[in-house]
Amino acid sequence: MIITVRCIAGERSPRRPVGNPARRWYSVANFIHDKGFVRIVCVMCLIAVLGIDPLIAASQESPRGIPTNYQIVERISSQTVQEIILAMGTLPRDAVVLLNKTKSAGNVDFVLENTFVLEMRNAGIKLAIESPKKDEAVLASGTFRLSYQIVRLSLSYPRISRKWWLGSKMVDRAAQADVFVQFIDLATGDIVWVKEIHKEYKDTIDYSQLKLVEEAQYDFTRPSRSEFKMTRLLEPLVVGGIVVGLVYLFFSNQSSK
Repeated sequence: MIITVRCIAGERSPRRPVGNPARRWYSVANFIHDKGFVRIVCVMCLIAVLGIDPLIAASQESPRGIPTNYQIVERISSQTVQEIILAMGTLPRDAVVLLNKTKSAGNVDFVLENTFVLEMRNAGIKLAIESPKKDEAVLASGTFRLSYQIVRLSLSYPRISRKWWLGSKMVDRAAQADVFVQFIDLATGDIVWVKEIHKEYKDTIDYSQLKLVEEAQYDFTRPSRSEFKMTRLLEPLVVGGIVVGLVYLFFSNQSSK
């Protein structure tokens, strides 16, 4: 059975008894048009639109523990050399390893070259850089040549985007090292072994941290940034539309009162 309650203008709606423990209920329409409710919604939406992005960015900024782009290239270079040293095994005590680079990856080569010197000295291996002159005499018997090609040694930003549409902008970092190595016994001329080494590194950092991980003196630490530029046009339009809608909702509620 349906009961219809009619209220005459100027009369108050009937109240429940004072001692009745039942809660007072409003319809959804009355709750939405309530003046206090509209103000709360406006404030919450404005805080979300204007403040959530800086808050998320601030909460994610943690420079400590985040390797710089140069350190990432150093890391994969060190992993590459360590794998080469492991493949060389135990060498004769008087052996000298000649380093011979046959292919370059550009101005980033020095990172791998410095790592070769550091890691091999730490491993107790005698090291020398082979002269490019072909007519020089080869060193004493028992010397090895480590011939390597730096196929790839680079760092890039494959993706720059927002975690959420209104959230903080994030940057994916990816570094790769591909080195082809030949280990040659100069006493016999035999190629002892051949190895292709691949190392990589991936992580994601906040866009605001790029200035902390890049170094102006090294171009390879500042890769190109491919960003979707349409967001610069869409975001102001959407934010402006939300603000205008909230203002309209607020004043329309005021006029209805």
